[in-house]
Amino acid sequence: MTRLLAINCGSTSTKVAYFDDETMVHKASLDVPLADLATMPKVLDQLEYRSAQVEAFLTEHAVPIAELDMVVARAGAIPHVPTGGAYEVNELMVATLIHAPAAQHASSLSCLIGRELTAGTDIPVIIYDPTAVRCVDEIAMITGVPQIVNLPVFHLLNTKMAGRRYAASVGRSYDELNLVIAHLGGGITLGFHDHGRVADWVYDDEGAMSPQRAGAIPTRFLTDFCFTSGRSHQEMRMYLAGGSGVAAHLGTQDLRDVERLIADGDEHAALIYRAMAYGVAKSIGALSVIRAGQVDQIILTGGIAHSAMFTGWVRELVEFIAPVTVLPGENEMEALAAGGLRVLAGDEPLHPYDVYPPGYSSIEEILARPSFLA
Repeated sequence: MTRLLAINCGSTSTKVAYFDDETMVHKASLDVPLADLATMPKVLDQLEYRSAQVEAFLTEHAVPIAELDMVVARAGAIPHVPTGGAYEVNELMVATLIHAPAAQHASSLSCLIGRELTAGTDIPVIIYDPTAVRCVDEIAMITGVPQIVNLPVFHLLNTKMAGRRYAASVGRSYDELNLVIAHLGGGITLGFHDHGRVADWVYDDEGAMSPQRAGAIPTRFLTDFCFTSGRSHQEMRMYLAGGSGVAAHLGTQDLRDVERLIADGDEHAALIYRAMAYGVAKSIGALSVIRAGQVDQIILTGGIAHSAMFTGWVRELVEFIAPVTVLPGENEMEALAAGGLRVLAGDEPLHPYDVYPPGYSSIEEILARPSFLA
């Protein structure tokens, strides 16, 4: 029997799960209260706090660390890697996340916790299917501003899992299919999965608005808005990625509230909600052309995919392109464990992590930078 621990740190929770082979035996979503977060303004300030949460989980369920075969963690804010799959958590990755992270994001704590838990053992710690993978077609990264290269970011972990689940349900291999997969959550991202490789994508600032994100805004209006709103650079970024979208229109980011408003006859709420579905459909249509319409299936996944109203609207607009399958929920813990099992079985390689942050060429240079824990 293979024993795995999966760790997935989000902004306000630490998700942890223990697996015996494919079976999730124990799981928990451990809240990090906002009052506690306020005392830890930097993400890495939370490392000791969240490590203690995971240790308490293991103690509660009598899971000895020494008996684990692997720890699989959600990837953090690392530079773009060349392909998806598994990467070892090594000294370069740890140094990067502590001294030169690509962003301040709680996901970075996942593998650091794994390293702390397994210190002094030979238990491997890996990340699986990071969000920043430079696997797309080169033409997809070109923009009209030569100084800006549009590097891909998307929910690879959940969408790839959804692609595998769909393929298995029809007796096919994920690597045999062309799939357009939409992750519908707090952020909405989409990808064209071309025989196992994401060839093009739509990030959450390029397509539909989401419950709290603005989505694509015409640059002629966005430029004026940025310079006249009175917000600082950081405040504007936080608004566009956290305070806009449905929340700005309707005063709530809870789509259950929105559907109640619609049921009570609120036509404005219906218009905004439908506009979000309309934006998702437009993004699906845009991606479908990159292989001249050769799409085997369209898959809708993520938390919003639980809504029959929302997915029904999307389906109405895109089913002429390809059949639509709805796989609701975010199966990230299962995806992490499944990836770890494939690595341990020798069915997938474990890639060495050897990508330096921009401007660095050695670990020594990275370590010379002040730690974000300082």
